[in-house]
Amino acid sequence: MMKKGTLALLLILAVLLLGTIPAFAETGQSGQNRLPYDISDTAGLMTSEQWQKLETAAEQISERYQCGVYIVTLDDYKSYGSYSSIRSFSEDFYTHYQMGMGERRNGILLVLSMADRDYSLIAYGSDAHYAFTDYGKQVLADSFLDNFGRNDWYGGFSDYVEGCSELLARAASGQPLDVSYESRDGITEEVGTAVVIGVPLLVGVGACEGMRRRMKPVARQSRADEYIVPGGIHLDIKKDVFLTRTVSRTPIRTENRDSHYGGGGTTVNSGGFSGQSGKF
Repeated sequence: MMKKGTLALLLILAVLLLGTIPAFAETGQSGQNRLPYDISDTAGLMTSEQWQKLETAAEQISERYQCGVYIVTLDDYKSYGSYSSIRSFSEDFYTHYQMGMGERRNGILLVLSMADRDYSLIAYGSDAHYAFTDYGKQVLADSFLDNFGRNDWYGGFSDYVEGCSELLARAASGQPLDVSYESRDGITEEVGTAVVIGVPLLVGVGACEGMRRRMKPVARQSRADEYIVPGGIHLDIKKDVFLTRTVSRTPIRTENRDSHYGGGGTTVNSGGFSGQSGKF
């Protein structure tokens, strides 16, 4: 009876451990910690079938573009140390577990902390920064945050993985999603340029044509005194002369910016990360 009781206890412990495998790292030959899966659902937001489907998709995308696509869910990131924000936790997590692919460790990581409904979306590596611009990450976040707001976890994670695939595909074709290719209102750069130049030009031509039609034709005079206004000519001449000028310039801060729709490109902080964070 003791042997059966001990075996049953071991089986229960094995099931519990298998259910939380994504929470634990494995040590490679170099002695560095590595996560065995791309998707670590330690908060238990998905069924095993949902997790397996997304894990397979994330692996395929990561291999195809050599850029890791990761998800980590936690009950509370504050339980893992005295971090000032979920963004700082995510960067430390990415570094500690040597995440990313290739020499540049290219990858993108979505972290959810359920206690206060915090999320962080960060990217690392030059290829990842090229694919996931500041604008691109905001568009990606918009695609899954609406699902998370309705507690639709699997739907949000699916949108995230699919969105990563689309952004990486665009980067591979040489056109990463950025404000230089697509404006906030969905107007391309070429169309925007045509509107900015064409509309004022048409307005100006129309105004000139209207003025021309209102003008009265007059006969040319042969003597100059015909053009002199009775009473003589009186001219007031005023002139402003600037000897010196003072110009004040304020540098634009480019590091540690949160999500925004500002200028194009990718903002990378001193730690080599780009990204944003917020609530869901």
